[in-house]
Amino acid sequence: MLVSSKFSQNTIHRHLLFLSKQLTFVHSVQAARTFIVAGEIDIVCVEGVLPDGSGLELCKEIRQHPSGHNIPVLMLTGSDDPNLETDAKEAGITQIFHKSNLSALADYITEFEKDSRSTETLTGMALLVEDSPMMANFFGEVLRGMGLTVTTLASAEDAFDLFRKRKFDIVISDVQLKGDLTGLGLVRAIRQLDEPYCRVPFLAVSGSISKERQLDVISYGANDFVAKPVASKELEVRVHNLLKQKQLFEQVEAQRDYLRHLALTDQLTGLFNRHYMSEVGSQRMTKAMQHGIPVSFLLLDLDHFKRVNDTKGHDVGDTVLFETAQVLHEHCLSGDIAARVGGEEFCVTLISRDQTNAIGFAENLRKSIEVRLPEGIFVTASIGLATVPKDMVVDFTTLFKAADEAMYKAKLGGRNRVESAWVNR
Repeated sequence: MLVSSKFSQNTIHRHLLFLSKQLTFVHSVQAARTFIVAGEIDIVCVEGVLPDGSGLELCKEIRQHPSGHNIPVLMLTGSDDPNLETDAKEAGITQIFHKSNLSALADYITEFEKDSRSTETLTGMALLVEDSPMMANFFGEVLRGMGLTVTTLASAEDAFDLFRKRKFDIVISDVQLKGDLTGLGLVRAIRQLDEPYCRVPFLAVSGSISKERQLDVISYGANDFVAKPVASKELEVRVHNLLKQKQLFEQVEAQRDYLRHLALTDQLTGLFNRHYMSEVGSQRMTKAMQHGIPVSFLLLDLDHFKRVNDTKGHDVGDTVLFETAQVLHEHCLSGDIAARVGGEEFCVTLISRDQTNAIGFAENLRKSIEVRLPEGIFVTASIGLATVPKDMVVDFTTLFKAADEAMYKAKLGGRNRVESAWVNR
């Protein structure tokens, strides 16, 4: 990814959290050339305007390099210039995405990664448990020929100890093993572990081909069963299918986490949103109040923010919001929760802080926003702070209303100030 600003980098990164491959950001044409020459890129995304050049010109360079003839080159732009599409095609840009529609960029890269996985060589760590040296050698050769890194052990006890210490993508084990722990005992022990260890695919191998034996193996938690003598092609197919199923599951899980992240996060600033605050944040505050832990709630509104959008444009306004969120992030401790609750309004839950401590936090926050000067613009904030007495338990709505009233008082008092209040009994 070649982007020119930290704001763009953070926004794009939040939309591509689910990717399995590493996402690398560079901020100049010169830095991008290093990757082009090394041939270490699978897909490129460039902004149209860069600090030391043009995204279109960079694309032309990529297309002239042997490693860049066929890779997708995507352009990210905030421009609505009707001539851009023609210029982009001439430069070799594969597709253009507008900054207001980063979900389309995420969808494109998701499909690209899915297609790449379907053609790539199988990789992964395999744990082979087999006490016959001859069979162990046979299995090992087949698995390594598939591209897997193989660790071979003869004992189920040793295999289970190692499994808990290292990450494996698949376990292949004989059912009948010497020692107190059999292959069936091994799979049952693995299934009793915590996530993600308990989900690792398990292929059982047995000299018996009876239906009863197969049902026993599956009921103990094995994903699949293969009977001896094992043909190399059958072993390859079964291992390949189990690993692909694992990859698909992990992809679905990553996308589920990504969607949950989107639902609870403000995509512009990276902070939590009002939904998260009213659900998760309020639960944490209630629990703290029930245990007599001091709780304060801070509500912050940027002063005259509409003027920024009207005079400087919404792109600059977005940068101001992003930089304000960065200030919040820098000041919050691990127990605090910061969120954007709408427009230019932010909030912070302050747990384990009494009113004096919370007022000090709010004043430091106000001063830091005042000196931040995003895009060279002088920005101030009005802050309302509500604190709950130790012997009280109130709901989120009551706390929010008290902080909102205090913030309104700060606005009436001349802005760029902090007003605090106790929640009414």
